[in-house]
Amino acid sequence: MSTSGKLHLAAHMINYVVALPLMILGIVGVILSMIVFTLHASFRRNTTINYLMAGSVLAGIHLLIVDIQTMLVGGFDFGVYNTNEAVCREHTYIRYVTTVSTICFPCWDAFDQYVGTSRDANFRNRWRSMRFVRLAIICTVIFWILTYIPIIFTSEIIDGTCQLRQSPYKLFNTYVLTPLVHIIIPALVMLYYTRGTIQNLRSAIVQSSHEHLAKQVRRMLIPQLFLLVVSGVPFGLEGIYYYLTSNVQRDANQIALENLVSQIIMLFYHFNFIFTFYIYVSLSSEVRKALRKTVLQGLRKLQLCSRHVKVGNLMLRHSHHTLAPPIET
Repeated sequence: MSTSGKLHLAAHMINYVVALPLMILGIVGVILSMIVFTLHASFRRNTTINYLMAGSVLAGIHLLIVDIQTMLVGGFDFGVYNTNEAVCREHTYIRYVTTVSTICFPCWDAFDQYVGTSRDANFRNRWRSMRFVRLAIICTVIFWILTYIPIIFTSEIIDGTCQLRQSPYKLFNTYVLTPLVHIIIPALVMLYYTRGTIQNLRSAIVQSSHEHLAKQVRRMLIPQLFLLVVSGVPFGLEGIYYYLTSNVQRDANQIALENLVSQIIMLFYHFNFIFTFYIYVSLSSEVRKALRKTVLQGLRKLQLCSRHVKVGNLMLRHSHHTLAPPIET
């Protein structure tokens, strides 16, 4: 087997052995997070958890649409968005909108924790009401839906690959928009408000019925920041690399190597969608308790349904055996 063939095989194996299990893990995490956060009243009333729920919904959309398409292309050589220009535009647009919207919600989490620890009651009531939270979630998604509309008109299939064509927008997206919204602004926002939250806690802790849960949510922000950097930095650097080398001729080995590196980068890129719920579970005893309660309730319902089915089958058999034989004529 040639060097390029071995590299292509390695890229496929990454999708089979690593990416597919991770995608399944991420989908399971999204489903569990939605079940746990919606079934328990204490979570539904918590403003920070509402931001986390919104992030989970968008992560689910990303995993089910973007990740599955990426898996089919990278792992199974299906054309999908590399052969159909309409699918190419849809894939690129949804990828950017869901990614950046999902990244925004940990920033809202950090802001919400900062507001919740403020000593100013008016400030807390204004910026931590459920009305404001819902408005912030809706406006965030709408903003990025509108911001990335140019992606639809600049995405096309070039040399058998779905990408942005050379244009001022691609230059702006590569060097300005992507680094800012994927890495720089979220990191600065989370660091700023997390630092402000720590200062508020040192000065005077604001008593709340949800204070214990709030402290645990704060502990989850730092791992999310780390996850954001790990997933965003390689993706941003890859875009800059391809823009700078767009006119460079590549041989088969270099193309295969770049494809392998891209598959690895895509793994890191999707970490932000896959591991978020598992961060909640590992760092929050409240989430673990709610998850355990939900699982036990589900198991009890399954056992109850199983008993009902068994009883129904026994009654059916009993009625079958006790039926009178037909009268002979």
